[in-house]
Amino acid sequence: MNKKPLVFIVILNFNSYKETLRCLDSVLNIDYDNYKVIVVDNNSNDNSVEVLRQSADKFTLITNNTNLGYAHGNNIGIEYALKHNPDYVCILNNDVEVENDFLSKIISYLEINKGAGIAGPCICDFEERDKIQSMGANINLFTGLAQAKGKNAPYSSLTDKTLSVDYLGGACFVARTEVLKKIGLIPEMYFLFFEETEFCLKAKRAGFDLTCITDSKIYHKQSATISKYKGLSYFFLNRNRIVFMRRNAKFYHKILFSFYILIETVGRMLIKKEPISIFKTYLSGLKADTNKIDMKEVNQFLG
Repeated sequence: MNKKPLVFIVILNFNSYKETLRCLDSVLNIDYDNYKVIVVDNNSNDNSVEVLRQSADKFTLITNNTNLGYAHGNNIGIEYALKHNPDYVCILNNDVEVENDFLSKIISYLEINKGAGIAGPCICDFEERDKIQSMGANINLFTGLAQAKGKNAPYSSLTDKTLSVDYLGGACFVARTEVLKKIGLIPEMYFLFFEETEFCLKAKRAGFDLTCITDSKIYHKQSATISKYKGLSYFFLNRNRIVFMRRNAKFYHKILFSFYILIETVGRMLIKKEPISIFKTYLSGLKADTNKIDMKEVNQFLG
């Protein structure tokens, strides 16, 4: 009888089957022996579904007939997983490769440390593999930002085996089923960016610890899918920062944030030569329905 906890790994695909197949090639060779893989296709308009179906004996393929964003696509996979009573659910971006022991190290930690609700690996750069992209972050509700730990530092310089954080990047994290049942699924009103920030904040506020397991390691091709759509990343990073603050910050946070973002934006315009149209993205965030995504805004980028 297999005594290891059951883990479902959810991978989201959108018009990027080559990335997904590369990811699967590493995931299907990990040393953990009690896991199942779900690939959710988020209404791709290339031949992703046809290609992925050729290998679907190795994983469960779910096809969406709409693309309502990162959170909705992953939630489809999470809902499927929860029907099969897993102990843990792992969210994994399709533009990563994993070390074959990445999952076993995370699960070993979670099994010993019952107060930890979510854990993730050290995320390193896909090309420069000794360069850290993310080890999680601390969420600052005065600035509306997650302040990254260890970004761009050499992985070989690490000494800490674990880091307590407020936030773990959506490229990879593992959540206890208990967390999902208590706080719900990933918030869907963002479409892209800040949904995992709110998810982690909700888990923290519910009393769960979040931890980066630094000797668990994956390699991430940052924004491989998103970069295909010009302006998408810039718009939603700025817009959703406002939505995140509206949904999660207290009144005194919002007052100080208003002054902070004005000063920051003027600095960005002067130093980085960002256009004054950045204020239009903020206005979009201020006008947004904080309970649902406006697909008209999304489709101006996706076409």
